[in-house]
Amino acid sequence: MMKRIPRTSTQNYLSGRAPLNIPFPDGTGDWHMLGTFDARNSKPLQFFADASFVHILGHAGIEDRSSDATRAGFAHEGPLWCASHPRAVADMVLRSFLRGGAATHVRMDDWMAEEQNRIVFAILGNANIGDEIKAGLEKWIKNKA
Repeated sequence: MMKRIPRTSTQNYLSGRAPLNIPFPDGTGDWHMLGTFDARNSKPLQFFADASFVHILGHAGIEDRSSDATRAGFAHEGPLWCASHPRAVADMVLRSFLRGGAATHVRMDDWMAEEQNRIVFAILGNANIGDEIKAGLEKWIKNKA
């Protein structure tokens, strides 16, 4: 039995590692579907990004992944608004910086192809955020590029 994904919207969408485990047509992702979505797994579905993330990063990469989730057998309430793989990574990086971290745990090569890495960099490069965090994001991008 799989976890039921609660109602989402473009302002409160599934992000973090969970979207990386929803099969994507281009073949990217981490592929620990059962470990992530199995109802016996007591861990939450990572995090739901809210309007603050949309304010900082815009709507780029927030997608209706209902058909992919349904095809994989994941129950969800209404449309499943979810971060694309690049957006999920960008959200994880941003979340780390907002909490005072440096996103050292984010290993992009494990999850995506190089062209998608560039999408992550573009999303983060356009962040609408204060200078200190913006500088940290720019340094992170430089180290990963």
